[in-house]
Amino acid sequence: MSLPTEAGSTKPLILAKLMRRGCLDEGARVKVGRAIDVGEVLSRSLRILSTRPLIMLPQLIALIPTLILNASSSLSPLRVIVSIVSFVLSLIASGAYPSLVKTVIEGGQPSVTEALGKAYRRFWTLLPASILVALIVVLGAIALVVPGIIFATWYAYTIPAIMLEEKGALQGMAASKAFGRDKKLSTFIIFVTVVLVVLVLSGVQSLLSLASPLLGHLVYAILLVPLGAWVSVILAYTYLTCGPSSAPTTTAGAAYGMAPPVSPQPPAESNASIGASGTFCRFCGSPVQAGSKFCASCGKPT
Repeated sequence: MSLPTEAGSTKPLILAKLMRRGCLDEGARVKVGRAIDVGEVLSRSLRILSTRPLIMLPQLIALIPTLILNASSSLSPLRVIVSIVSFVLSLIASGAYPSLVKTVIEGGQPSVTEALGKAYRRFWTLLPASILVALIVVLGAIALVVPGIIFATWYAYTIPAIMLEEKGALQGMAASKAFGRDKKLSTFIIFVTVVLVVLVLSGVQSLLSLASPLLGHLVYAILLVPLGAWVSVILAYTYLTCGPSSAPTTTAGAAYGMAPPVSPQPPAESNASIGASGTFCRFCGSPVQAGSKFCASCGKPT
């Protein structure tokens, strides 16, 4: 399959246009944020879910259309409508997690309804960004598998960038690329970990389907709730703790990998302090020993 290319270039036309807009720029390689500790990100994200299980609710809401789809085996207008609703709910659910994770890290009480409302208001920004990211990754995979993987690692943090920094679709993609450009390997390892978990869940589904196909689909769909929430938390947590929009540090946030606030220290006393006397020569400013009547430096009376 051949893709239309820009005149005088081998790049697909759509990729060339996005490069000119800054989403696929080939400019200076300026590092943004700090390096990703994959082990820390995975474990801290699990800790957030285990201590605040309520934040899995957005993924649970997005699961409802999936259950309806599994119950319907024929291709019908209703199935198409349900698929669209499922996509919309999943996108809104993904957009809710950056706010939820930020609140948890800051030591606040996360509000699912507030986070969903914020994601809903940014839906028309999240939608084109998600479509463009999917299109770029697919085109990269078609051209050659490796570019598709690289693009996926670049734009994995688009939704957190949009939601946390109030960016537009293209600006959020550019911010994600700037952050993820030098963290491709770490992000790829996170992807591989998630894929391995999906394979395990698929194995569980296959075993249960031997007894009952419906039971297998049902259990698999339910297990996708914590998995989907975990992936969203991972991306949001990574961008928050390693990216340019780090959440303010709090004592509560220290449990999730954020440095606790540093208590203000009283100003250090002057090195010229001389112990009990604390006096200086009024003429030359030299320290004067306790009980001395004359300055040892200038000889004048104290």
